[in-house]
Amino acid sequence: MEHKIVKIVEHVLIQNKIRDYNKKDLELQLQIHPNYPSFQSITDTLDYFDIDNIAVEVPLEALDQLPNSFISLVKTEKGEEIVSVKKKNDVIRIKQSSLKQHKYTLDEFKTIWEPKVIAVEYNETQKLTSNQSFLQNLLLFALGISLVFIFIDRSWSVAQVLFLTTSLAGAIFSFFALRESLGFQSQAIHQFCTSVGNSNCGDVINNASGKLFKNLSLADAGVLFFGSLLLYQIFYGFQSVLLIPSLIGVPFVIYSLYSQAFIIKKWCAICLAISVVSIATTIIAIRSFSFTFEASLIPGFLLITTVFALSYLFIKERIKENKTYRTENLRLNQFKRDSEIFSYLLSISEKILDNRTIDNEIVLGNPNSTFKIISLTNPMCGYCKDAFNAYAKVIKAMGSNLQIVIRLNLNLEDPSTEVNQIGLRLFEIYHDQGQEEFINAYSTWFEDRTYTNWIKKFGQSSTNPKYIQILNEQSSWAKTNNLMYTPASLVNQSLYPKKYSYHEFFYFISILLENYTDEISEQTQAVAMP
Repeated sequence: MEHKIVKIVEHVLIQNKIRDYNKKDLELQLQIHPNYPSFQSITDTLDYFDIDNIAVEVPLEALDQLPNSFISLVKTEKGEEIVSVKKKNDVIRIKQSSLKQHKYTLDEFKTIWEPKVIAVEYNETQKLTSNQSFLQNLLLFALGISLVFIFIDRSWSVAQVLFLTTSLAGAIFSFFALRESLGFQSQAIHQFCTSVGNSNCGDVINNASGKLFKNLSLADAGVLFFGSLLLYQIFYGFQSVLLIPSLIGVPFVIYSLYSQAFIIKKWCAICLAISVVSIATTIIAIRSFSFTFEASLIPGFLLITTVFALSYLFIKERIKENKTYRTENLRLNQFKRDSEIFSYLLSISEKILDNRTIDNEIVLGNPNSTFKIISLTNPMCGYCKDAFNAYAKVIKAMGSNLQIVIRLNLNLEDPSTEVNQIGLRLFEIYHDQGQEEFINAYSTWFEDRTYTNWIKKFGQSSTNPKYIQILNEQSSWAKTNNLMYTPASLVNQSLYPKKYSYHEFFYFISILLENYTDEISEQTQAVAMP
């Protein structure tokens, strides 16, 4: 069964007004987690997106004190299942991984509840829409207004309204058939498809008998047929030429019914609905038009049909390619996330034994931690943006358990150059204003990398000789250890493998830190034993 954990997580995030994340990236990060689907895969993914969360086990009596929306576990016939929970007054609504929703009273819910909870912090200031969704909404609004004015400006008969309605209904059912043929599952469509005895929409729609040509199925024919009828009515109105495609569609309906009854011997509720709508469309056309029509209308209909067909087939191929690439990318990322492979590559990567801390340099996190990362970056290095963002995520989630030393690989022969002024100013910000302001300043630089804008916001450097000395020592350390590239990350005494990007850095550091903590704990226990 395909898991829908991403929908559960999205539901809880939306309920808590958290929208500052990429949905596709959220799905990817969840699915490539080695423990997916599990509580750990959810918490690690939320940590990756810097979403404040907590995973705890609470007593049953604490239900009233929990947030209004959270992720939890319930007991089912098949075992424990991850669900989203929404509280309102004395009513509990849950959404399961199958996307089914159920309603319970508080007492009823406690009988099936496993009181393990993932809660996220409610964001009162988060905007509900992004700039991209605003543009999309604006375009959809413009489209809707245009259609309204087009239809208002026409006079409508009962036949015209019925024909337009059946065309729209046929297009919708054909769209659902297309989704099924492309492998996009839907719980609502699944329930509709099983409403007829001995029915299976997937088996019927994807059967070889449903292929009209190599790249054209009955589902495609339905989209093209009803889509063309709709577009023609939008641009040209209710014209007699519509009788031709309505009659041409009849043989396809007969073949579809014959195929289901005698070849596949299964029924498809969506296909039956399309057949009924197609026949209704034909009846309306026959009753509305005589069998004589204006030949001058044919070129317009052919133009609409061919342009729509070419556009549709092109878009469909891009969707199929994108689906294939997403599947391959998921497998590749799962392979890249294999902790054993990473551990091996880390074990054979270059070792640098000199990981001492230079006096007064920038240290993020817990300076007393024995788990140490030394990062080497340069403000003018474009690739360092991803690296520093990864460092910031690690510090936010695990900063109390590790330290990250920030070293800048600069040439201080001329301290007045832009890159050196940025480096010196970052040192001043760290020592004068603290860790958080330093992270903000360096992150802001990577977002824009415009010197005048950054200096205007964070101020000029005083070119302190003490910081020049530290930067010279850092550059000397990099040169001595043959670190001529940035970004570079020394994890304890091993360089982070070049084969991995910094998109995986957060995940692997969390694993290394957990293993390191377990090793230290075991060593401590061994020493304590008599």
